[in-house]
Amino acid sequence: MSTELPPPFRERMLGLFEPCVLMVMAISHYIRVCVEAIKRGEVLAPIMQTAKLRDEAFARFWIAFTTSRQPPATTPNGEPTQVEPAGSSALIPPLLKTASGVVLDIGPGTGSQMPLLRSPAIKAIYGAEPCLGLHKAIQNKALAEGLSSKYHLLPCSVASSELLPALEAAGTGVADAHKANGTGIFDAIICVRVLCSVPQLERTTRELYALLKPGGRVLVMEHVVNPWRTAKGSIAARIAQGIYQVFGWSYFIGDCCLDRDVEGALRGAADEDGGWESVQIDRSFEWSVMPHISGVLVKKSR
Repeated sequence: MSTELPPPFRERMLGLFEPCVLMVMAISHYIRVCVEAIKRGEVLAPIMQTAKLRDEAFARFWIAFTTSRQPPATTPNGEPTQVEPAGSSALIPPLLKTASGVVLDIGPGTGSQMPLLRSPAIKAIYGAEPCLGLHKAIQNKALAEGLSSKYHLLPCSVASSELLPALEAAGTGVADAHKANGTGIFDAIICVRVLCSVPQLERTTRELYALLKPGGRVLVMEHVVNPWRTAKGSIAARIAQGIYQVFGWSYFIGDCCLDRDVEGALRGAADEDGGWESVQIDRSFEWSVMPHISGVLVKKSR
């Protein structure tokens, strides 16, 4: 459900163009990476190695973007900075503070959520990050937050065909029971700004459901397709989503899609098992180009 009021008209109109800032930033990094490749003598790299260059450009963009949003660690007086998260970022702390047990962190990016994962109730964290250019930032963050012994970084996507071999290669034995009899692995799966970019969304959510232990929870905070047919949705924002997609949003921003029905895919992931035990989903910013859902889906206990 959603209880927020839409902002003033002027702010809504400005919000339609906010993704332009991200696109310009991402495109500039991509151009820079291509130019650097050509200067190194890899003249055909922008044509023959597009996947590699896109990966490198996105890593640079995401590091720059997340770093620019972080406040300095201390004030000019040397005191720790106290800044309340704003916008969609404010939806994250209430969710992640409930994580416990063995946790799968999908697409951790630069590791910006790690300060919220220091609870002693968390036994182990497995971060599945396919963008290798982000791994150093994640490792540094884990070290800074005192999680290096608990955080296991996996160089893979969340697709079971990649994730399960990576879990086995980690050597912790976490996937042994699942390999033997299909038992769930994780007590909690964290999905924060990541399901927008996974391949085959419906298949991915079904595979994630299978990896949950009975009673396990999906903690989700994702931007979704604008609900323009509802009273709180916006047809202008929905059209803008389509325009950004046409002009290369997904190409330059890590395969991110603005127009995915993530909530529908998550709800449907449990259909073959009789549905979820409970689903608590809130909707925010439904007037915008990036409306969000946040909440918890709980797998039935056996």
